[in-house]
Amino acid sequence: MPVAKPEASDSRVIAHIDMDCFYVQVEQRKHPQLRGLPTAVVQYNSWKGGGLIAVSYEARNYGVKRSMRGDEAKEVCPEIQLVQVPVARGKADLNTYREAGSQVVSILARRGRCERSSIDEVYLDLTDAAERMLTETSPHSLETIIEEALKSHVLGITSREDGIDVKEKVREWLCKSDADRRDKLLACGVLIVADLRMQVLQETQFTCSAGIAHNKMLAKLASAMNKPAQQTAVPFSSVKGLLESFPIKKMKQLGGKLGSSLQTDLGVNTVGDLWQFSEGKLQERYGINTGWLFIVILHSI
Repeated sequence: MPVAKPEASDSRVIAHIDMDCFYVQVEQRKHPQLRGLPTAVVQYNSWKGGGLIAVSYEARNYGVKRSMRGDEAKEVCPEIQLVQVPVARGKADLNTYREAGSQVVSILARRGRCERSSIDEVYLDLTDAAERMLTETSPHSLETIIEEALKSHVLGITSREDGIDVKEKVREWLCKSDADRRDKLLACGVLIVADLRMQVLQETQFTCSAGIAHNKMLAKLASAMNKPAQQTAVPFSSVKGLLESFPIKKMKQLGGKLGSSLQTDLGVNTVGDLWQFSEGKLQERYGINTGWLFIVILHSI
């Protein structure tokens, strides 16, 4: 049987919350004297100073990278503070970081359904919360908008042109009363995430970055675009521009033989390249089920 065509997902509001240098932040909360200093957290084994698993932005400015060992990091940045992961029964004990991550999740869960991706990453489905806000307190009816929301990056909206007040452009986008429903829901998501990020900071002392979009893949891409302690939204109208040059092999389900076949047989290297082929052409070349799979993947973007 052919793969069923999916329902449109562009009315969903999904956030990807990514904690900034989380292991470092946890150690800095325990040891406030480390704040502002180049710092790295290292694995429990001591070979060449241990393997770095988190590097503060201050240390990154000196050229310290996660691929380094502790001794190498000291050569690059003699001032670096190396903090060792706790050890229990000869193995790394990550409970401190897991518990800190759970504190963050408990705050995020106040507004949506959480799916933990790792100790320091969470997907948050805000669709219901955005729907409620749109019905009860739509952004265009708000007299004031919190500063953190106005600092958001909105793809396709916040280009930094000379003489343009970027925050004012964000305000106009958030409050646009004649925007289509997808953008209105996304605007609600931007306001909700900004508020949640401030709650996380106030209650845990941790900063985080976020991406807000209509699906998980786009939200994750967006959360990495502006770090640390910032958030990025992807309106539906900006999706094509964002993904046109995106490598096809990085797409979910296309990282293996199927993606390699697209590259070899059709010269498809990016999502933009795949968009050039019709549904019929893909089904003719790969069969009904696999051809449908490509359509499903692109439809879910």
